[in-house]
Amino acid sequence: MMAWAARGVLLVVLAFANLNDIWSPDVVPNALFSWTILREGNVEYGEFTGPPGSGLLDRESYFFRACGTPGPRPATEIHPPRSIGGPPPPGPTDRVCSVFPPGIALIALPFFAPFVLGGASPTDLGLLLRVGHFVAAIVEAAATLILWSVMRRFVSARWAFGLVLLYTLGTSVRTVASQALWQHAGVHLAYATALWITLVPRRLGEVEALLAGLALGLGSVVRQITALAIPALLREHPRRVVAGVILGLVPLFVYDFAAFGALLEQGYGAKPFELAAVGLMGLLVSPSRGLFVYEPYTLAAVAALVLAWRRPGEVAKRLRWLSVSALATLLLYASYAEWWGGRVFGPRFLDDLAPILFAALAWGIGEGLLASRTRRVLFAVAAGWSLLLFQAAAFVYDQRWDTAPVNVNLVPARLWEWSDPQWLAVLRDVPSGGARAAAAAVLTALVIAALARVERISSRS
Repeated sequence: MMAWAARGVLLVVLAFANLNDIWSPDVVPNALFSWTILREGNVEYGEFTGPPGSGLLDRESYFFRACGTPGPRPATEIHPPRSIGGPPPPGPTDRVCSVFPPGIALIALPFFAPFVLGGASPTDLGLLLRVGHFVAAIVEAAATLILWSVMRRFVSARWAFGLVLLYTLGTSVRTVASQALWQHAGVHLAYATALWITLVPRRLGEVEALLAGLALGLGSVVRQITALAIPALLREHPRRVVAGVILGLVPLFVYDFAAFGALLEQGYGAKPFELAAVGLMGLLVSPSRGLFVYEPYTLAAVAALVLAWRRPGEVAKRLRWLSVSALATLLLYASYAEWWGGRVFGPRFLDDLAPILFAALAWGIGEGLLASRTRRVLFAVAAGWSLLLFQAAAFVYDQRWDTAPVNVNLVPARLWEWSDPQWLAVLRDVPSGGARAAAAAVLTALVIAALARVERISSRS
């Protein structure tokens, strides 16, 4: 137990060791949720908004919408750009709500509560970001430890340690999920928990089925797309799974009714979804968002999921259906009008699936997927490439490439430019990081060395 506690502390430290603030304005409503719940007793954000120059948030920001149906507005009004298909901004007389589901804000509530009750100002952006960063790091560390335990079932301690480092340092975990109060850490925690319960070499018990459904139900409160993994659990004890899911979804139903007056309403609006090759190819191989460009080693995880369809056993059966859920998630994101996921580094949408891919990868390695020296070398080279890109981004990424000379949200064609891809711009920026980036690299190396020492001590004991 002490070893697991030490690993958790070091993983949290690793989330801060990049010494670079990576965030986006859309994490602000998740932090302010604690103030509106504890001080106002509601889920409205009107008290945090005001006219330009007031020091408050603009009520027409893209992460705000009217609570319920917006009131009439003059047709001549000019509004700032908003997400494609998203709800219109709240009018002057409308109540203001967040477009995001409440899951990660609810997780953060106990962490923010002491500051709120102590009289801290909700306009203190530094406080919002620092506490939000800490919450994201804690949640992601918990997800990583659970996933670590899952992978250890299939591979040696050394392989599991290497895969954990790759998960933490070679995905969007270090550039998104653990850095600010986005939803991704909560999704990873839900997936990892469901995998820990279900990836066992025997039939599931009724309580296990209930808890797995509960994990994915709660994950859907964080990010609704998590629900796409639920059908993968319905092969055994479907009633228990459904009961767990419904129980987990209760906070979302309560929030939607309080915010929008309907149990099944959600804040994102009528987003346009139409499956197109551009989204599918963009998510997989575009130079500035493609999963196989930033994380080519995940091809081995795909091979493991394919292998699961050819191998016997309960784990293989569950991985088969999880592969179907992963494919459904890919197709849904590919059909989304803004498939690139906004101004971020790399393939953050598909990195929601990282726990499933890494669990499958560990199982595949245990089944001999990388038994040959050639395959191991190719995997190591691909993993090294990803580690290089994501460490560079962790140290210096600041969204400049995403906004200049054009905003990728307005001109997505930039995402297809091989002459100036996002990752190359970040690599060129590394020298500009100077002493801070050098210190971050040293601190990162020290934390990894400490993790390795914990592993050695744990192995000896």
